[in-house]
Amino acid sequence: MKKLKWNLLLLAGMFVAVSCKDDDNDDMMVSEVDREFAMAAAETNLMGVRTGQLVATNAESQDVKDYGVSMSEYYNMATTDLGTLAQQSAITLPTTLGTMNQEAYTQLSGLQGARFDSAYIDWAVRSNQQSIATLKSHRDSTTSAAFRSWVDARINTLEENHETAMSIQESMMVNTGN
Repeated sequence: MKKLKWNLLLLAGMFVAVSCKDDDNDDMMVSEVDREFAMAAAETNLMGVRTGQLVATNAESQDVKDYGVSMSEYYNMATTDLGTLAQQSAITLPTTLGTMNQEAYTQLSGLQGARFDSAYIDWAVRSNQQSIATLKSHRDSTTSAAFRSWVDARINTLEENHETAMSIQESMMVNTGN
């Protein structure tokens, strides 16, 4: 009888150990909110990288060129870090722009010089505002520590970049008399 109790106790312990084994993988399970956010963030990052490449060839203003380089660096790092997080979370990220971003990219790619500078900075200010709002909203809605950490690592830099873009936009308005 003692042997039976010990065997039952051992079996119960094994059951508990096996059922708890998957608890470590809970961090790897991704909510739909995080999945949708990752997809949208990946497309935003891709747009940032691609517009940064446009700045190198289409911009006239050195301020715009310098800003474009800093944004390219930001979006390249964000893309790499998000790719790692997505891989850990079994999320497949988009590799092409969606319709709205593709239209904006096509419009920007057709401009040169001062017209490009103005359109790009206007786009950057709007895009940064939307991205900051999206990041803050997701930080408040996610239950994933990994996604919250990714967001927190981006917000301050993006807010600084946004301030720079607004400053460039203001100086362009002053220089053109608008």
